[in-house]
Parts: sequence; structure tokens; C-alpha cells
Amino acid sequence: MKTNYLAIFAALSIMPALYACGGSVHDGHEGHEHEHEHEQHEGEHHHAEGEIEFSHEQAERFGVKTTKVTLTDFCDVITVSGRIEPAQGDQVTVVARSSGIVRLSRNAVVGSFVNQGAAIGTVSAQNIVGGDENENARITYEAARRELERITPLYEDKIVTQKEYNAAKEAFDKAAIAYSSHSVAGSTAASHIAGTITSLLVADGDYVETGAPIAIVSKNTRLILRADLPERYAQALPQLTSATFKTSYSNEIFDLRELQGHRVSAATAATATPGYLPVTFEFVNDGKIVPGSFAEVRLLGSTKHNCIAAPVEAITEEQGNFFVYVRVDDDCYLKNHVILGMNNGKEVQVLSGLKDGDELVTTGALMIKMASNAGAVPGHDHNH
Repeated sequence: MKTNYLAIFAALSIMPALYACGGSVHDGHEGHEHEHEHEQHEGEHHHAEGEIEFSHEQAERFGVKTTKVTLTDFCDVITVSGRIEPAQGDQVTVVARSSGIVRLSRNAVVGSFVNQGAAIGTVSAQNIVGGDENENARITYEAARRELERITPLYEDKIVTQKEYNAAKEAFDKAAIAYSSHSVAGSTAASHIAGTITSLLVADGDYVETGAPIAIVSKNTRLILRADLPERYAQALPQLTSATFKTSYSNEIFDLRELQGHRVSAATAATATPGYLPVTFEFVNDGKIVPGSFAEVRLLGSTKHNCIAAPVEAITEEQGNFFVYVRVDDDCYLKNHVILGMNNGKEVQVLSGLKDGDELVTTGALMIKMASNAGAVPGHDHNH
């Protein structure tokens, strides 16, 4: 009996040492299970220092999107100021064809559409002493007609000279033309094109002289982008074939390549502003662009190949430094410091910090940044 107690005591005394050293007291089948579990742990991704944990569920919840970076072409960019103007023939000014009081039509409202030939208003000199040009023209015409009728038989009877007859005939012809033009106008100010009234230059009841502008009607189908290029960039003029721009009233970036735009100005033209050269493009208006507005213009020049570029929305800024976020796997992102090159308004050239094949966060970079700074996205319990 004593020997049996000693054997049991010896066996119990060595078991803690086996467990402490990672040993085992299981059979061969349990050993195989342990080896399989060890292999599984070796296949797992271990987050390196600087990587940001952000689960696939979080990414879907907050609309995080990525795209694979590929080498692309990127144009040189020169940022200048510019202005949007109506294209030639796309806008007309409706003028008064006689002097008098303006009476605007009921539909003559800024923003309203008018058909070709539609009246913007009428001009009348009635009740204005000596102001009715139509009546004056009629009186002059009638007087010239009577004089010509009087002198014609005298000329045929050789009582008056050829010179006197010619003078009477010339006076009649001029009076007839003047009376005819006033009669055709009918004191009506009409649009010669179908379009939108973009400006009313007089108020109802104003007095206007013949030829005074009353309204501006524009088709707004084609517009002109005029950019003012500093003379120091004159050598780049031949390469400036397109542009992107942002208007003064919107943050949307418009690309002339998407608006059927083309350059129309001559490289040797000059502007009225000393020190600047005009670069002019014509493009199709998509309905969002207002003529007369100012714009920030990025002129696109010569093309560079095999570049890395990122959408503007993918770039974050911290104290003057710029960063992007790259997805390592479904639950892990890496914050990369980047050096930026030229910016065309939609994309930025990345000189370093991003490479071909990287999975770049293009939408939701701010959410990844917040997770990096706070350790968790607001509203999300970071429990594992």
C-alpha cells in the first residue's frame, strides 16, 4: 500500500509542470487537434502598428467606398480666373424701333420663355407732343408724295428741270422708306429668337429713344468660357486644349471634355487687361450654368503619362500635411502621408505615398480618419 501512495503522489506532482510549459497529457488524437489550431492562428492577419481597425460592417454602414489605383494620364494645370459669357448668336438684345413710352407684355418676366417673333412690349408716342415718329413719318411721306405728283407732269412738259424732278423723287423715296420702317415696326419690340428672357433693361412706363435696349433674350444652349492667362504662361498657350471650372455660385466642378467643349480663341490674341492673354472655349450648357457668372478656371495643358492620381474627396488634411487611406483587408486600413502635385479640380496628382494596385478609399475617408483619431466611429461600440 505504501508503494502505491508514493506512485500516485509522484504522478500528481509533475502535472502542473507539464501544463506550465505548454505540455500535454492528452492522447495522440488531441495532439493533432492542437497542431491544427496552431496552423489556423498562423493564417490570421495581425494588425501592424499604425493600421486602423474598421470593420466591413462599419464600412457598409458609413458608405465607405474604395477603388484600385492604376497608372493614368494627367495634364499640367494652370489655375486662373475667368467668366461665363453667351456664345455669339445665342443671345439677342431687343431694342425699341421708335421713341415713346414702353408697355411691357404680360409674359415679359425675367426667366420666362418667349417664342421667336413674340412681343416683349410695345412702344407708343401717343399723347406726347411732337413725339409720335410714326405720325411724323406719315406726314413727311404724304408731303413728299404730293410734291412728286405735282412736279411729275411739269417735268414731262419740260417746265421743270431734271434736277428739280430728281430732288423731288429722292425726297419721296426717303420719306417712303422712313414711313415704311416705322409702319413695319408697329411700335412692337419683338424677339428674333426663341429663348429665355435673361434681363429686362427698362421698366413698364419708361420713355425710350429709338434703338434703346429693352430686354435680352438668350437660348443658353451654348456658352463661352473666357479665361485670363497671365503673360508669363504665354509659351503654354498651344498646349491649352481644355479646362475645368467652378462657378462663383456653386462648388460643382464642370469639365469641358464632358460638355462638348472646344477652344475657339487664337493664341496671339490680346485682352483689354494689360498683362493677360485670353483663352476662350465654347461648350454646351447643361442647364446649370448661368451666363455672366465668374469662374475659377483650371486650364489643362500637356499630358503626362503613367501618373498616380486620386479624387479630391480621397485627400484629407492635417496641419498642412495631406493623407490618404488604403484598405489592407476587409477590417483594416492604413493611413498614408502623400505628396501632392497638380490639381485639376476633380483629381489630384499624387507624387509619393500611393502606388499602383493600392485599394484607395475614395468615399468616406473622413470616417476612417475619425476612427483613427478616436479609436471608434461615433455611435459604434467597439466590442470584440
